[in-house]
Amino acid sequence: MRLSEEEVQLFYKLYPALLVYVNSNQNTLKQASTPEELMGHPVNERVQVRDQLYQHTELIDLFLKDNPFHFSAEELEIVRSWKHFIRDRFYLFRHLKKYSIFLNSSSPPKSYGVLSISDSMKDLFPYVPVMVETVLLPFKGQIIYDGYIGAYNIGFGGGIRSGFKEYYNEAKATYGIITSLPFEPIANKQTDEDKLKFFIKSERNRDYYWEDIQDLIHGNHALTVVFHQEMGKSYARSYGKRLRKIGLSDAWFGILEGLIVASGKNKADLEENLKGIVPSFMHEYVYLYHLKTKSRK
Repeated sequence: MRLSEEEVQLFYKLYPALLVYVNSNQNTLKQASTPEELMGHPVNERVQVRDQLYQHTELIDLFLKDNPFHFSAEELEIVRSWKHFIRDRFYLFRHLKKYSIFLNSSSPPKSYGVLSISDSMKDLFPYVPVMVETVLLPFKGQIIYDGYIGAYNIGFGGGIRSGFKEYYNEAKATYGIITSLPFEPIANKQTDEDKLKFFIKSERNRDYYWEDIQDLIHGNHALTVVFHQEMGKSYARSYGKRLRKIGLSDAWFGILEGLIVASGKNKADLEENLKGIVPSFMHEYVYLYHLKTKSRK
């Protein structure tokens, strides 16, 4: 989740130097003519210079042209890439093994896989989700934050947390997890079946995307079958608990439109029973659910 020690040293070689150059042009701080002097100022004062950078991004081009610290071509290219920064409020949603997930509130939402610089993001923010404000920067094919990050003291209830999970799933389904910048907003090439399954995945999705669901399945037999099968699978999870609660197990059930329309001791029995109950053209819509015997540990 963090940069390597070599990469950390490189970042702190380049970024404070750029801020020193910005300060020399904007005259924000006194006694900040070297990276060491700049870093000796309190954080709130350094943030003032950092804010000037993002308000006057033309200074990056001037820095590249002047190259006052005699950086190599490779180092200058890293600085050049920072023109593709993203400054925003994010929901720090989850810590994964490779990076932390930052969600923005665009429509559709985007999820960014962000690496820490030196301090572990998980150590900084052990309890997530949390709303933060920061700047995301590209760095050698990865995404980092610029070393300055502020958190909002806002609590999130269970309903909102569940909503974040849906946003995250939507972001992954639309763009995947973004791990480099600049990002070209080209959606993943999803099949209509993939889209339909995502729309049906949860009750929230079904309510939100109901019109999209209807547009997809209208006049499309194959997707109508997928719709009924996925809905049946969703209902089966609820039925399974209730059926086991009354002592049933190792049986087969046919689910259609949220109802159990037939049952059987085995799959063959169920299919035979369905023939006399459900019209033949609707057999494909029936979800065949096997209520297995609950394993004992």
